[in-house]
Amino acid sequence: MPRKPQTSATHEWIARRHSLISRAIVAALSFLIAAGTVQASPSVTKVEPPSWWAKHTLNPVRILIRGTELQGGRLSSVKRGIRVSRVHVNPNGTYLFADLSIDASLPPGEYPFILQTAAGRTRVPFRIEPPLAAANHFQGITNDDVIYLIMTDRFANGDVTNDRPPDSPPAANDRNKARAFHGGDLRGVIDRLPYLKDLGITALWLTPWYDNWNGINYCERPWCPHTYYHGYHAIDYYAVEDRFGNLETLRELVQKAHQHGIKIIQDQVANHVGSRHPWVTDPPLKSWFHGTLEQHTLNKFNNSVLLSPNSNQHDVRNTLDGWFSDDLPDMNQDDPEVARYEIQNALWWVGVTGIDGIRQDTIQYMPRSFIRQLSDALHRQYPRIWMVGEVFETDVAQTAFFIGGHRGWDGIDTNLDSVFDFALWDSSRKAFTGRLPMRAVRDLLKFDALYPDPSRLTTLVNSHDTSRFMSLPGASVEGAMMHIAFTLTVRGIPQLYYGEEIGMKGGEDPDNRQDFPGGFPGDQRDAFQEQGRTTDQQRLFDWTKRWLRLRTQHSSLRRGKLIDLFYDQDVYVFARRDRSETVIVGFNRSDPERQVIMPAATLPNVQPGESIPLLGGPWRATVDQETIKITLPARSAIAYRVR
Repeated sequence: MPRKPQTSATHEWIARRHSLISRAIVAALSFLIAAGTVQASPSVTKVEPPSWWAKHTLNPVRILIRGTELQGGRLSSVKRGIRVSRVHVNPNGTYLFADLSIDASLPPGEYPFILQTAAGRTRVPFRIEPPLAAANHFQGITNDDVIYLIMTDRFANGDVTNDRPPDSPPAANDRNKARAFHGGDLRGVIDRLPYLKDLGITALWLTPWYDNWNGINYCERPWCPHTYYHGYHAIDYYAVEDRFGNLETLRELVQKAHQHGIKIIQDQVANHVGSRHPWVTDPPLKSWFHGTLEQHTLNKFNNSVLLSPNSNQHDVRNTLDGWFSDDLPDMNQDDPEVARYEIQNALWWVGVTGIDGIRQDTIQYMPRSFIRQLSDALHRQYPRIWMVGEVFETDVAQTAFFIGGHRGWDGIDTNLDSVFDFALWDSSRKAFTGRLPMRAVRDLLKFDALYPDPSRLTTLVNSHDTSRFMSLPGASVEGAMMHIAFTLTVRGIPQLYYGEEIGMKGGEDPDNRQDFPGGFPGDQRDAFQEQGRTTDQQRLFDWTKRWLRLRTQHSSLRRGKLIDLFYDQDVYVFARRDRSETVIVGFNRSDPERQVIMPAATLPNVQPGESIPLLGGPWRATVDQETIKITLPARSAIAYRVR
C-alpha cells in the first residue's frame, strides 16, 4: 500500500522530536560522565618526546602523553616498525607512559599511534627524524674554544614581530623595567654572528630557550613584579620560547653559527621547572616533584653537606630536595620516570638541533648518580658532546667533587666534562680590583692538585649571576683588561659574558643584565660598531680581540702546562709550555713599570743570551747565565714567547 505523503508540518514535528531526543541523550551522557558512570572519549594535548631516531643508542624511548580520559588506555602503532610496551596510566587519567621500541631500519617519516580506551579512540602524532651528520654537529667544546655567554632577551632584537605574543599582557614588554621582556631573540643572535666571529669567539652559550610563561608575576618580594625573560622557569621542555623564535629559527642559528666556525651551547635546566608548568597542578606521578606547590621545603643552600661524607641525611635531603624558591618546583630525579624523561629531553635537544655542548644549571642540587646517568647517555650517542655543570662555589673542594674523572667518597664518578671555576674567578676579580694581593691568585691555583685535569675547568670573566667587573669596588679599565687577559691565558676553557669586551657596567641581578647597546630599535649608540663605542669601550674591545688572537695563534696558551715563575703583592708571572713553545705571561697591577728577575732554571732549555720577543709590543726579555729578565709595563699584562 503506498505511503501517505508527509506535509511540511510533519517534517517540522519530526525534526523537533529528533532534536529533543538528541539533547536528552547528550544531557544524560553528560550527567553520567560527571557522575563517573560513563567515560568520555580520550583526548591528547601533548606528546613528549614528539619524535626520535632510528638506530639511537637509547632504545626503547619512553613516551609521555598528556591528555584527559586516558584511564585504561592502550597504545598501538598505526605502522609497522615500532613496538609498544610497558604502558602505564596515572590515577587521574591525565598521563600515559609507554616504551617505544624502534626498528633500526625505519626511514624518517610520520609514525602515528592510536590511543584506545573503552569510550573511544584518538590519534597520537609521532615521527622518526632524519639524523644530523655527526661530522659537523655535536662537536663538543675543547681548550681550543672561547665561550661567549649571551642572555638572549638582552643581546639583540632581530625580529620585532615576536615581541608581543597573543597571550602577553602589554606591561610584560618594557625596556625601562629591569625585569620585563626587552625583545632580544634568536634572530638578533644570528644577525650578530659576524661581530662575534670578528671578535674571535668560537662558542656561544645561550641562556635557556625553553618556552616560559609570557605573563607577569606579582608577589611580595623585592624582585616583583617580574617576567621570566631569562628562561629559567620552563613551562614546556619541548618548545622554544615564542618571544625568541621557533625550532626552525633555532636550527638556522646552529647551522649559520657552524658556518662561521662558532659552536652552540644550550643552557639546560633539569633541576627545576617554573611554577606555571602544567605539571605543578597535575603531576604525571605523585613523586614527580619534591613536595607540592602548597607544601615543600626551601633550599637553605647549605651546600657543604653535599661534599662531606659525615653529613646527616636530614640536611642532605633538605639541600637536594628543597626548592630554590616557591616559584621553582624541584624535580625528583630519584624517580626513574623523572630521570628517564630528563635524560631523553637532553638527548632530544642535541639530536634535533645539532648543538655542540650543554651548560647544566644548578647541577650540584641533583643526585650525583643522575649526573652520571645523564653524562653517560649523552656520550654514548654523541661521543664528542661536552657538558659543563654550574657548581656555584668558591670552595675548590666542592667544585672538584662534582667534575668527572675521579670517584668521590660515595664511589661515584659523575663523568661530567667540566665545571665552572668560580674560585679562580673570585680571586682574579678581587686581585685586579686591589682587594687581594696578586700572590693570592697563584695561591688559589695550587688547589689544581684536587682536580683530575684542571685544564678541563671552565674559567670565566663574569656571568649573568654576578656583578660586572666595571661595577666592582676599585674597578678600572686597566683592571678589567688584566682580568680578561688572565682568563684567556690561564689553564682551562675561557668564558666571556656579553658586553664585558666593551666594559658594560651592572651590579647585582638584574642590573648586570642590561641590554647590549645597539642591539635594539631606538638605541642611541651601536656598540657592535667601532663608531658607536666610547674611547674606553674601544680600548677594551681591541684588547680583548688581541688576546683572543694570541690565544688562537699560540697552542701553549690553550693547552700548555702552567708553570709559576714569579709572584708578589702586585705582580704575577707564569709560563704556559707545550711541545712546540713556551709563552711567558706577566701581570703588573702597580703604577710603576716593573723589571722582574727570575732564575733561568725556572724554564729549562732557555739558552743564555737568548732574546725573548714580546708578543705584539716593543719590549724584549733577556737571558744570561743565571737569570731571565723581563719588563712589565705599569697596570697591564704582556706575553713573551720563548722559541
